[in-house]
Amino acid sequence: MMPLANNLATSAILAQTMERFPLQVMFCKSCALSQLSVLVDPELLFAHYTYRSSVNKGYILHCRKMAQELKGRLGLGPDELVVDIAGNDGALLGEFKSELGVAVVNVDPAQNLGELATARGIPTISKFWSMQVAQELVERYGRPKLITATNVFAHVDDVRAFLRAVKHCLREDGVLMLEFPYLLEFIKEREFDTVYFEHLSFIACLPLLELTAKEGLQVFDVQPQAIHGGTIRVFIGNEGRQAPTAAVAALVQEEVEQGFDRFETYQDWAHEIDALVADLKAQVRTLKQSGARIAAFGASAKGNTLLNVCRFNTDSIEYIVDDTPEKLGKFSPGTGIPIVARSVLAASPPDYLVILAWNFAKEIIQSTLAYGDQGGRYIIPIPAFRIVSQSEFPST
Repeated sequence: MMPLANNLATSAILAQTMERFPLQVMFCKSCALSQLSVLVDPELLFAHYTYRSSVNKGYILHCRKMAQELKGRLGLGPDELVVDIAGNDGALLGEFKSELGVAVVNVDPAQNLGELATARGIPTISKFWSMQVAQELVERYGRPKLITATNVFAHVDDVRAFLRAVKHCLREDGVLMLEFPYLLEFIKEREFDTVYFEHLSFIACLPLLELTAKEGLQVFDVQPQAIHGGTIRVFIGNEGRQAPTAAVAALVQEEVEQGFDRFETYQDWAHEIDALVADLKAQVRTLKQSGARIAAFGASAKGNTLLNVCRFNTDSIEYIVDDTPEKLGKFSPGTGIPIVARSVLAASPPDYLVILAWNFAKEIIQSTLAYGDQGGRYIIPIPAFRIVSQSEFPST
């Protein structure tokens, strides 16, 4: 039983006593898609979302490069429309609009994020993506040449309905670009902390080929990406518009060889994770018994998930540093660990800093130079516990 990973509380007591739900991943032997067994009401998860894309400098650089590559690949001009599904506060669309002069529309259900995007001059439809929203989009703005959906497809309950709505509004020569955590990296890098209620699906190319074909769409290219600990960028068009690249067939072959279509693969992985969690708990316990002070960096969903799986609380982790203003003064769900500003790290530095947002470990370490210069050490928990110093992540 787990709390909602982004449900930050206003007190430690509320954090420790909040509602919990069963968190379990199921595998479909028919289509090889892995999904959560329990669906939490999306309104609870996304109506007021605390994660802001634009706060993360590493992600902004990723968005800038992505926008430039997509504009070049698709020949996007000012008369064409780019739509970002679950575009958050407009981080990606801001690059298309300000840097490349492309018309944009954001679709995101979080009212607070929609207001931020609108303030940046990005038109926003504050609703969940659906067939009705796709129709509204066409009527108000026209048909998009490009639809992007980064780190959202795994959040979708009915993936076929999602694709059906895309098909309804996409130009005949249009492209849907998905970017999501890739199952191969999830398994290989032991990314158990990315299992939380917003992430409903854990996706490989094999089931995606079948899902898109059922909706008159076709995967025609795939590109691995390093961001977020290993994601994949998938290009999808209307069926028959573009021949699939050799990369698609190569990836499918690799997935079959890795056993992604066999339940036993996931059983073996679960045993690995049990051992990893036991080791994380033992290592932290040993450090605490030696008198060490431990804090953490990054009150992310994955971080809050890791803390709860390991059953850490303020006896283990004193505080969590985060850069998102909306999170400061709140408490990590389930654990009651306070979330604080960087000033606390400077005023009361621990002996060890657990990097919960381990996918941005280098950026975090390079941004805490004073802590590292004073002899502070860092703990990176995924894919296995290790203690590192700042010198191992030099500035470039």
